[in-house]
Amino acid sequence: MDVIDFGRYFAALLLVLGLLGGLALLARRAGLAHFLPSIQRSNAPRRMEVASTLMLDPRRRVVLVRVDDEEHVILLGLAGETVLDRRPAPPRFEPVEPGIADDTAQQDPS
Repeated sequence: MDVIDFGRYFAALLLVLGLLGGLALLARRAGLAHFLPSIQRSNAPRRMEVASTLMLDPRRRVVLVRVDDEEHVILLGLAGETVLDRRPAPPRFEPVEPGIADDTAQQDPS
């Protein structure tokens, strides 16, 4: 085998990966993303997020998961998972851009 054969193999690999990526983009733009669960629109809001984790020991950890407007405290260990608590989640922090007047913050002292 010489260098030309390796170049051909590398070019063929790049071609196949490019075709797969192009097909994935076409599927996402055509609205077929619900058939492919690993392809998600970047502007779609996430319904679930891991808010915090705490390692108790090398075998167990506690995870705080936020799903929509609820928080779930889950104990993960070798024996399985246990939901320790469910509660309403505090409101999400929404940053305000500087320079935007807020009626509640600017009240007349007179």
